[in-house]
Amino acid sequence: MLIVVVSCDQKESASEVLQKTIHSIDTIKTIYFKQDMSRTNPRNINDTIFRYREMYFKRLITDSIVGVKGHWYMYVNDGEHVIYEDIYDGNRLVRKNNRDSTAMIYDLIEYPAFKKKHFWSHQTLYGMQYEFRYVLDHADSYAITRLNDTLVNNTNCYQIVIKLLDKTTMPGFATKLEDHQGSISETLYFIDKMTYYPVQMKGENYSVEDTEQKIFIDQKYYDIKFNLEIDDDIQFSTSDDIVNGFDIKKMTP
Repeated sequence: MLIVVVSCDQKESASEVLQKTIHSIDTIKTIYFKQDMSRTNPRNINDTIFRYREMYFKRLITDSIVGVKGHWYMYVNDGEHVIYEDIYDGNRLVRKNNRDSTAMIYDLIEYPAFKKKHFWSHQTLYGMQYEFRYVLDHADSYAITRLNDTLVNNTNCYQIVIKLLDKTTMPGFATKLEDHQGSISETLYFIDKMTYYPVQMKGENYSVEDTEQKIFIDQKYYDIKFNLEIDDDIQFSTSDDIVNGFDIKKMTP
């Protein structure tokens, strides 16, 4: 549940904080961080699922899917054993299942139709940046509020709530408003006051017809390293060598 307490002593508006966050993300060429996530299970809305991830990103401005070369490591609940990996270099996506040694390969050169739709649900900092720009460009459709500043893991943070009524949208580069009467979504961003970079986000979606039935997501980002050196041949390789011994399925649009 998002509890809204608006601060009266603020020098920067919510829109100004978002604009500075957009500029801050523009200075990031590479990034590493860990992510803890809890969310409503889409297959059973009365259940909560937990995910632990480690990520390496390198900005890829020409990419319209996630905006990066990326390597996502997804762990089981112990946080030690990598069960899934997604590796993307802008031309090829390899999705590895290390539990059963299977892999799905999406070749965007062989099948350019993949580039025309957001077939892949991962969010990135550049997708978030795109969303923030979209919100500011369509401010008449959103309610943007700055709450009291707070601490997240001993980090001073802004709290920015973005609320959408009677409309729905997808995250990241797929952001596009569609009418949906009675729909309510609220997203709370915790943005580091020093770096203007989000360190946590909480979101919930529900309908006015059933306000008790809510779908939520909570993501925390930590151990963040900006503009580090990343060896593309190690982190972003999508060559056949990385799936040697795997049962491979080539995907089509």
